[in-house]
Order: sequence, then structure tokens, then C-alpha cells
Amino acid sequence: MSLVFIFCLIFNLTVLKNDVDFQIGFNEWLNTILLVGITEEIVFRGFLLRKLMDSYKFWIANTITALLFVSIHFPIWFYKGLFEFPYILGSILTAFVLGILFGFVYKKSNSLWSVIIIHSLYNLLVSLFY
Repeated sequence: MSLVFIFCLIFNLTVLKNDVDFQIGFNEWLNTILLVGITEEIVFRGFLLRKLMDSYKFWIANTITALLFVSIHFPIWFYKGLFEFPYILGSILTAFVLGILFGFVYKKSNSLWSVIIIHSLYNLLVSLFY
């Protein structure tokens, strides 16, 4: 995962020529980067995925959890005016793939902290580049 983050950083700086915005306010640090990663992972991986794995195989439970993870982002995309076709398809796909990856990391590491850290780092990258 560290290599993925390093790749994303280099890709954004060199290929996409995105500027890095280090002017992240306290609210964004606290809410978007810290609290969102913690609360979403407690709910989706710590509670929902574990409960669904009692009744379903891991990949089915993980897919359901990833779809639910996508669904909670719809209000945010509406609010921020990002719900425009065809751009929204990329956002939906990204959130779904991240949900699948977070579930896989959670299963392999058996640690909620690992996915909280990865989720928070992803949110930090998004905040810096977009």
C-alpha cells in the first residue's frame, strides 16, 4: 500500500501536473482526514463486514460492504456538485474499488487500525491534490 501511495504522489506531481495544496485547514484535517477514516472504517469494516461474514463468504460480504460504502458517498457528491455524468462513474468506481481493497486489507491484517490509517492517508492525498 505504501508503494501505491508513493506512485500516486509521483503520478499526480509529474504526469497530471497537479499542484499540491498544503493550505489544508484545521477542519479538513480533523474531519476529512482523521474522523472520516476512523468512523467509516469502524462502521464498514469493524461492524458491517464482520457481521456479514457471519452469514456470507468473505467476498460476498466484502462486495456488499463496498456497495454500501459507495452509497454513503452519494450525499457528499451531491453537496459538492460532483454528481455529473460521466464523471460520477469514476468516483463510484474509485469508492467501490477502495471499499474492496479496504475489506481485503482488513481481512488479511485482522486489524481495524491498518485500514483506518490507509483510509486516512488516501483522504490526505485527495485533500492535497484535488
